[in-house]
Amino acid sequence: MDFPLLSEAKRKILRVLGTRQGRRKSGLFTAEGQRCAAEALAALPAFCDFVLVDGDADPTKLPAFPPGLPVYRDAAAAFKELAQTENPQGIIVVLRRPEFGTPQFQGAFTLVLDGLQDPGNIGTILRTAWACGLREAVVTEGTVDPYNAKAVRAGMGAQFRLTIGKVENLQELAALPTCAGRTAWLTTPRDGVSCFAPEFDLRGGLLVFGEEGGGVSDFSIGRRVTIPMPGAAESLNVAQAATVFLFEGVRRGWL
Repeated sequence: MDFPLLSEAKRKILRVLGTRQGRRKSGLFTAEGQRCAAEALAALPAFCDFVLVDGDADPTKLPAFPPGLPVYRDAAAAFKELAQTENPQGIIVVLRRPEFGTPQFQGAFTLVLDGLQDPGNIGTILRTAWACGLREAVVTEGTVDPYNAKAVRAGMGAQFRLTIGKVENLQELAALPTCAGRTAWLTTPRDGVSCFAPEFDLRGGLLVFGEEGGGVSDFSIGRRVTIPMPGAAESLNVAQAATVFLFEGVRRGWL
């Protein structure tokens, strides 16, 4: 490949992007792997800063690069040290992270992630939301960074396709003038309206998932909703639960 060798300055950037502080200070994040990189290049070409490829990678398996985007190469061993995946697929795209905006309540309803801590869960939920046709997600302060490398890998392009808003907490979200009149449905493991009941209606509302251990942080802003579980399990994994709720929206024709 004719790409220039990675400079030491770019190498330092890649080294710090494995930490939340490094991403926050630099305003950058990474998308690794062929499929995820291709989604980033297709959806956010204007946000792409540079690309690193494994010098031993098969050029025919690399995605098309936008004109003018800097692309560098590195030796396989050095590339593996910079990658954040255990089995890297030969490409890392470095992007400027989009700014979190004020929630716009786009689409049939709005997904809200309140304090989730596992990056794999948040990435999987965002990917499911994208697959279902949602356009927007909102996170509260304290939720794991949706641009964490593991979250981006689990999202497989969802972060590049969804608008992601941010608020301090659920009270701030409920107080937004544009939120007035919207029903917030607060998911719980055992208590509340069944998600299969006719009275559960997400249209124009909010669907809120809480932190994996403690659940939704504030139940004063809306109504409780649950997935009926005839078995003895205490709860479902939050990403599994989100899949049930979101595809119930598809089944009912809301999405």
